[in-house]
Amino acid sequence: MTPFQITFLGALGVLLYFLVYGILYKSDVESYFNCNRQLNRMEFGSSFAAASTSLATVLFFFVTLGLENGLYILISPLSYLVGILIFNKYILPKLQIYRYAEGNETGQISVGSTLGLFMEQRFGSKWVKIMISLITMLGIISILLIELYVGVDIFNIFIKPEYREIALVLIAVVVFAYTGLGGLNTVVKTDRIQFGFMLLVAFGIVIWLCILKPSVTFADFFPAPIPLSEGLLLKWPLFLNMVIVNILLIPSLLRNWQLIAATRDYSEVGKGLMGGFVFTAVISALFVVLGILFFNVFPQTELSLNGILSSMATSNDKVVSMVLLPLLFMACLMALLSTVDSSLLPVVQSISCDFGKTQIGRRKYLMITGLLLVLTIGIYWIVFKLLKFELIEWLYTIFSLVTISSPAIILGCVGKETVLQKKNMRIGTIIATIVGLVLALLISYIGNVMGNIWFIQLNTPIAALIDSLILFIIYKVNS
Repeated sequence: MTPFQITFLGALGVLLYFLVYGILYKSDVESYFNCNRQLNRMEFGSSFAAASTSLATVLFFFVTLGLENGLYILISPLSYLVGILIFNKYILPKLQIYRYAEGNETGQISVGSTLGLFMEQRFGSKWVKIMISLITMLGIISILLIELYVGVDIFNIFIKPEYREIALVLIAVVVFAYTGLGGLNTVVKTDRIQFGFMLLVAFGIVIWLCILKPSVTFADFFPAPIPLSEGLLLKWPLFLNMVIVNILLIPSLLRNWQLIAATRDYSEVGKGLMGGFVFTAVISALFVVLGILFFNVFPQTELSLNGILSSMATSNDKVVSMVLLPLLFMACLMALLSTVDSSLLPVVQSISCDFGKTQIGRRKYLMITGLLLVLTIGIYWIVFKLLKFELIEWLYTIFSLVTISSPAIILGCVGKETVLQKKNMRIGTIIATIVGLVLALLISYIGNVMGNIWFIQLNTPIAALIDSLILFIIYKVNS
């Protein structure tokens, strides 16, 4: 058998395994979204890390960015830590006071709490709930797009470009099916398998590269610092984007709120978040080191994840082409699946709970998942075929979509309820968030037309600052 055939069979094996797992796993309505509220810190941490270890960022983004910036690129997970510490200190205690993880007190929805329902309770406004739910869902669907884009791209090593869409539909159908069938229990359990496999493969390939005795130097891992006028270890636009996005990510990701509701024990949540950070930082560092070592040992390789896979496929070393290549490809595929399923299920929950009145049953959940599949593929076509966004430009755009609601969410958690529920405050929150969203998208669009990546990277820092200032002023006026 050829390396391509072995790799292809390995990929099919991964897809079939998780599809069968979802079909066989039985999850009743009560546990579908919340695992009967019995999630522990290890399950929380591994699921958090698996979802954070996306194919588009850690495996694709960090492998290539690490070549230019070395280990300084780990400013990204370190700023993630800052966001977690802020969340644990200021927001998590508030969630315990407001009994977030105990579920909806009206008894209408027994499948668990959601961010949207919590914001409705805090602001006393269904319109704030609808706005935050729609924006956070839009952000997550955007993550699905980028994962599917990169996932389809890695299949280029053994399929013709004209068959890319077939790979897209196949991957999407599998992940949407097992997520829709099994619910959160399936997602959490598959996340543990996926993350463990990715970690072992990355560690194994790094060891193999070290055995080849690469001629790396200290400067490969820690390049000479750039002048302060240009940036702080990283160029200013990239530095600001990474720091602000990662600090704002924790409160804005729907999957975190779903995991918190499923865990219920708030001390376990805090420890799970910290454990998830450690897992994420370790695997991020491994893939940065992997990229640096690989391109040092094989300097003719194209500077991309596809370049690494293609170089391994054509290697004369049978261990590389027949063993390491299939394993790395399977790890890439698992990174895609872990991010997509952890993004998809919170959207299903938000649609069911934020816009529904009663629990609607597993068949309806599966139907919603199917509709999301069609919607996601349709938006994929619009973004990448019609608007012709490139991968990197869209990657920075989705960061703004995911995080722009964070200032309103943070305010809803820490603000005084008597102030939050004033009419002017509620209207101001909606206006400020929409202004931030429009501004972020406008900056991304202009930057895409100009072909200026640095301009696009400033979308979230600028939009989040304007959004936060407007909210701060409105809150002070209404206090």
